[in-house]
Amino acid sequence: MRYTRVQTIPFMKKRAYPFWILLTLLFAFTGCHRTDLTPAYIEIQYEDINNCFDVTNFNETHNLTYDSEQLGALLKHNFTHCNVYVNNKNLGCWQVPCRVPVLDINEGDSATVVILPAFRMTGMDNTVTGYPFINILRQKVMLQRGHTYHVSENPLSYIYSPAITIPFLETFSNTSPFSPTDTSISHTTFVPTVVEGRTAGEIVLNAGTNQSFDVTSSAFQVPVRNYYVFLEVTYKTEGNLEIGLKMSTAVRPNEVHQIGGIYPSDGEWKTIYFNLANTLYSNHYSGGDASNINLVLTGSGKANQETRYYIDDIKVIYIPRA
Repeated sequence: MRYTRVQTIPFMKKRAYPFWILLTLLFAFTGCHRTDLTPAYIEIQYEDINNCFDVTNFNETHNLTYDSEQLGALLKHNFTHCNVYVNNKNLGCWQVPCRVPVLDINEGDSATVVILPAFRMTGMDNTVTGYPFINILRQKVMLQRGHTYHVSENPLSYIYSPAITIPFLETFSNTSPFSPTDTSISHTTFVPTVVEGRTAGEIVLNAGTNQSFDVTSSAFQVPVRNYYVFLEVTYKTEGNLEIGLKMSTAVRPNEVHQIGGIYPSDGEWKTIYFNLANTLYSNHYSGGDASNINLVLTGSGKANQETRYYIDDIKVIYIPRA
C-alpha cells in the first residue's frame, strides 16, 4: 500500500500572516505621524515678577492722593514663586528663578502666556499663595521648540485691581501710627528715621536684661468674611518681632490674637506676608461684616548688645473673593 505525504502549514503559522501585515501597517502609519516632544522653555527670574508694578495711575484709578513715599510702598514685594499658564493650561507653581518646559504649542502660532506672582505665606498659614490684588496680565508670545523665551524680553507690567482697598498704609516718613500699649510700663515706640536711604520706623533697645517693647497701631476697619485680607511688612530686624491683632468689638474689645512672628533678617531688608482673613473671621465676635482692629507689635532685646528694629513700610490690603 502506498502512502501519499501531504505537506501542511501549522495553524499558528497561518495565523501569523495577518498579525505581521497589521504590525507593518501600524509602524508605517505611526512613522508618518510622529509627535515632536521637544519642549520650548519659559525662563523667569526673581526680578521679572518683583520689579514689574506700575502705579502711575494708581491715585486716579482708586480715587486717592498717595504721595511718592506711599506709592513707592506699593512697589515693594518679595514674590518667590509664580503660577504659569500657557493657552489656558496650568503648568504649575514654580519657584523663581525657573525654566518652565512647554510641550503643547503649535509651531508658528503665538501662545497666550499668563504669569501670576506668588509667595510663601507666613504665620499660621505657611503655604504658597497667589497674589490676588492685581489684574491678570495676558501676553502673546512666540514659543519655539528647543528654544528659551526669556520673560525679560517682554517685561511684565502689573497694576493693582480697582477693587482693592488699603485701610492701613504707613511709610514712617513723618509720623508713626504706633504708641506704647501700656505707658505705665514703657514709652518705647517706633520713631521715624532715615536708614540706608529709606524712611523707616526705628526702635533701638539698649543692651541689658528685660529690654522690650509692646506697641499698638491706630485703629482701622476691615471686613471679616468673603475677602482676601493681607498684612505686608517690609522690615530689617536684629531680634524676633511678634505680630498680633487686637479686635475692637463691643463684646470683647481688648483681646489680642497672635498671627505670627518675624525672625531676625540677617542684615537684609525683607518683605513678608500674613493672611489676616482666618483670624478676623474666627475672632471678631460681633456677628457683623466688619471689625475695628489694631496691629500689636512686640519685641525684646539682647543682654549683651543693642537690638535694632526697623520697619520700612507696613500695609493692610483687601479685595472681595471671586
